[in-house]
Amino acid sequence: MVLDDWKRLYSNTKSNFREVAIKGFWDMYDPEGFSLWFCDYKYNDENMVSFVTLNKVGGFLQRMDLARKYAFGKMLICGSEGPFKVKGLWLFRGPEIPKFIMEEVYDMELYEWTKVDISDEAQKERVSQMIEDAEPFEGEALLDAKCFK
Repeated sequence: MVLDDWKRLYSNTKSNFREVAIKGFWDMYDPEGFSLWFCDYKYNDENMVSFVTLNKVGGFLQRMDLARKYAFGKMLICGSEGPFKVKGLWLFRGPEIPKFIMEEVYDMELYEWTKVDISDEAQKERVSQMIEDAEPFEGEALLDAKCFK
């Protein structure tokens, strides 16, 4: 999998997103060279104010900049009123989350990380929905969706 090819496809797909970008992602995805991870913010009960929650996620993405060559991420802020839920999907080069990211980005410990089992169709569909900003997501409106590419 060439990560930049995926990022380019994601960025340049303007219509038929599921048919083009999502299908392209699964065609490109290399489970030997990359891993997919869900993350859930551990302290969602604190996310009562929308702009504060958005700023937390924005700051996390800024601190992830050192991983730009090794990762692609989607962060979803769910809910129409507080407490807002922060959920993410990350694609990392390698079978695990790179150690330097875990050590350098202190926000990583604020999330519960779960490796995606791509043999599970429900998890695979959740990945697709997160990439395409499907709304409602898991029964909730999206306040915002941010992409790290």
